[in-house]
Amino acid sequence: MTAWLASLAVVSGVAGALLFYLASPQQQLRAAGPWPARRRWWPGTVCTLVSLAATTRVLAPMEAVFAWSVLLMFVGSIAPFLGAWRARARAGDAAGNGAP
Repeated sequence: MTAWLASLAVVSGVAGALLFYLASPQQQLRAAGPWPARRRWWPGTVCTLVSLAATTRVLAPMEAVFAWSVLLMFVGSIAPFLGAWRARARAGDAAGNGAP
């Protein structure tokens, strides 16, 4: 049960942080741009709250909040680099020479 809750916490935390990044106007992961303007923050909020609830079931409350916030900060720091890499790959494919 603990392994299931821990993996739920990690997966929903990563998904929530990525959804928050996809909702930002300057995101580069989606070629179509950010999510629709109305309530674009809602899916990320739900996923992060599910992650926090699962984390508090696995760890003590203070450690859970710390681990949860570190996970969100880590994914939130990596997402812009993944978006830039993907945008560069798309630009290379559009030019016809392909990025290595």
